This record gives sequence, C-alpha cells and structure tokens, in this order.
Amino acid sequence: MLKAVIVDDEILAIHLLEAMLMESNSVDVIGKFLNPLDAYTNILKLKPDILFLDIEMAEMSGIEFASKIEETAHLMDIVFVTAYEHYALEAFNVQAVDYILKPIDKERLIKTIDRIRQRRGKLGFSANTLLDEDIKIIGSFHFHVHSGRVYIANTSLVLSTKEFQILFFLAQRPGQIFHPSELYKLIWAEDSIGQTKALKVHISNLRKKLESASGHQAKIVTVRGYGYQLLFE
Repeated sequence: MLKAVIVDDEILAIHLLEAMLMESNSVDVIGKFLNPLDAYTNILKLKPDILFLDIEMAEMSGIEFASKIEETAHLMDIVFVTAYEHYALEAFNVQAVDYILKPIDKERLIKTIDRIRQRRGKLGFSANTLLDEDIKIIGSFHFHVHSGRVYIANTSLVLSTKEFQILFFLAQRPGQIFHPSELYKLIWAEDSIGQTKALKVHISNLRKKLESASGHQAKIVTVRGYGYQLLFE
C-alpha cells in the first residue's frame, strides 16, 4: 500500500481527500498538515511515497514547498491538488507527477494513484523492493533511498531528483538497453511525444558526475539506434 501525506491549509479539503484515498483501499494517509512549515520538518521522517500538495497556502506556496522538498526527497512523488488551473506549468517544472483540480473527481484520483503505483513498481521504488531500507547496495553504488544520497568509490554524488531516479532505475538493470522514449515515460510519468531533450541533458550530467567520482567503475553508454544502458566494470 502506498503511503501518503496531505498538505493543505483548508481542513475540509484535507478531510475530503483523505476520505477518497481511504475508499481507494490502496493509499494509507500517514500525515496531514495545515501548515507547510510543519509538514517540511516531518516529511523526511515519515518517508511518504506520495505528497498531495495544495498550491495557494498562506505560510508558503505549494510550488515553493515542492522546490524545497525535492532537494532531499528524491523518491517521493508530488501531486498538486488545487482549484487553480494557471499553476500547471510551474507545477510540472518542479517535477510534479500530476496536477488535479478541485473539486476532486474520484475516478481521476484513482487513475493518478494507479499510474503512480505502476510507475514506482517499474522504477524499483515500490515498498516490496525497498523494504524500508535506508541503504540499497547495487553494484558499486550505495543508494540512501530515502534521503536521495548516492555514494560510489567512497565519493558522494550530488544528484537532482531526475538524475537520482534515472541512475537508480538503470543500476538495477545493468546491461539492459532502454529507448529514450521508454526511459522518459518512466521517469517523467508522461509520453515524450518525441521530446527527450531533458533526458539527454540529465544523462550527460550523470556521465560527467560518474566519471568524476568513480573513474570507470560505472558508466552510462549510448547504444546507437537503441538507447541507453549502464555498465559496471
């Protein structure tokens, strides 16, 4: 079962969303916060799979909160739940996996949950894969899965959320080749529609960081005409 935290400065909105999530029988609400500042100090301890986040809040906007929390919570999926359509572009710029308008449509919410569950399973973020471990050793890597830190050759890699997710996914499948559009859809939770430039940028950054930290212990290779693969040496 997925674990979720709700952050919204309206108590009624929290209760309504919590009731819908409970009815889905697939999400356990482990935290509810009216104040985003209180939420921030607790989320890293709670380690939720999903953060349902309002945008217009008095203490801190949801966009600002998401930008801040994603620096340290690389395995958490953010879903914005708001009454305003015009924040959509900003929301996806901070790596949200979905954007749901209030009043919430139950079927729409269920589709979002199902998509997140399937995506997390494919990426290796499911509870059965992680088993609540803080450290997962894969090849030469030590992934601190809940804090988002990665070590190789006793060196810490400073990675963005997307870089962490790409590396974590590829490291669990060394030697397997993934087409850019397939990898993009898994990481960004949407079809690439031929636009994989963002993926190429992250792959390029990862290559530089891996080479700097580990020499040639691990590298991401482009198989021309097919895609990317990670190799350990």
